[in-house]
Amino acid sequence: MYTDLILVYLHALILVPYTIQQDGASFMPVFDTSTINLTVIQGRTAYLNCTVDYRGDYKVAWLNPENKVLTNLEKRIIDDTRIALPRNSLNDWTLYIREIQHYDEGVYSCSINTDPVQTKKVYLKVLVPARIIDHGTSHDIQEEEGKTVQLICNATGIPTPTVQWFRHIPKTSYEKATKEAVVEPGEVLLIHNISRYCGGTYECIAFNRVDKADSHQIEVEVIFRPEIELPNRRFSQYLYKETILQCIVRANPIQFLEWQRNGIRIESSTKYRVDLYDDHFEINTKILDLNIHSIQKEDYGNYTCVASNNLGKDRETMILYEAVELTKPPLTTTKLIPTTKQTKDYPSYEVYENKKRPEKQKNGQPTRGNYRPRSSGLKVFSPAEHILFCFILIRFCAL
Repeated sequence: MYTDLILVYLHALILVPYTIQQDGASFMPVFDTSTINLTVIQGRTAYLNCTVDYRGDYKVAWLNPENKVLTNLEKRIIDDTRIALPRNSLNDWTLYIREIQHYDEGVYSCSINTDPVQTKKVYLKVLVPARIIDHGTSHDIQEEEGKTVQLICNATGIPTPTVQWFRHIPKTSYEKATKEAVVEPGEVLLIHNISRYCGGTYECIAFNRVDKADSHQIEVEVIFRPEIELPNRRFSQYLYKETILQCIVRANPIQFLEWQRNGIRIESSTKYRVDLYDDHFEINTKILDLNIHSIQKEDYGNYTCVASNNLGKDRETMILYEAVELTKPPLTTTKLIPTTKQTKDYPSYEVYENKKRPEKQKNGQPTRGNYRPRSSGLKVFSPAEHILFCFILIRFCAL
């Protein structure tokens, strides 16, 4: 019934209906009534085309999806200043809608009050880029190690956007963080039994291929109790030398950290120097050094590294003891002592006619056979005679 009232209104716009007379013939307006499908991205300007030739005194009007009249001829008759009808030519009745919004979507009609009324329909579809809404979206969070963490990325858009999660994996201070996909797409990310190695920056990216994707970053901080590591539990050093005791602490946060001797905190002084610095190769890690100058006897003993935070406490003890220089054992020589007494005289030789030496009685005489020792025929020289012989031989050779 409301549509009928609109048609009656259009007919009422005709003050004096007439047709164009040209060479004795009458012409009706030429009006393209084909349907147009128009898709526009939200925030941009929509151009709804409508062309009328030979309009004469007929009236052209635009109606919105609720059949509410927007324009009458060139005049805008509603308060929405986004709507305009600039008319760049006599037959141009294109409707402009600036900063188009999703609620502007629907069927628009360009009508001319002929009998019957002619109408051109424009189906306007508004696409909405993916956007992440602050309400309902997670922000920076701190959670204890071993708990379950839920991250939410509340995204909207038309068509419905896809949400992909990424994690910026922290590296050492010398390297940049890398970004990798975490799980299958979805607006909610659950991290079960979160560990210290799962902390860092999480990023959700929403996209629906309409316009640029939207993103949101969430910083996840994992807190855990201190853990102390001593590179050496026993360390030796010489008297009057300098040494450094090292303590590696992993914790988040680190609220209390110190070296102790006999239960008393060690402060930096002329005797000691305490240095705390970050481990550039591992996150959530500190290194506490104790530098001891000119070690004395009383400096040897136990040293304890202590660390604590709201979640717990840890302590480890190392022993500093005196280094002893190792000495080599003295070299020992072995003197060979002959088993028989040597004499200056060279031994004499005896030659026997048989291979077997005759047996002797107690008085040294042979017991049987005609085995008589005989001279070997060899001249035995004394050392003095050897030297004289060599001298004569050298003089002879010199001649």
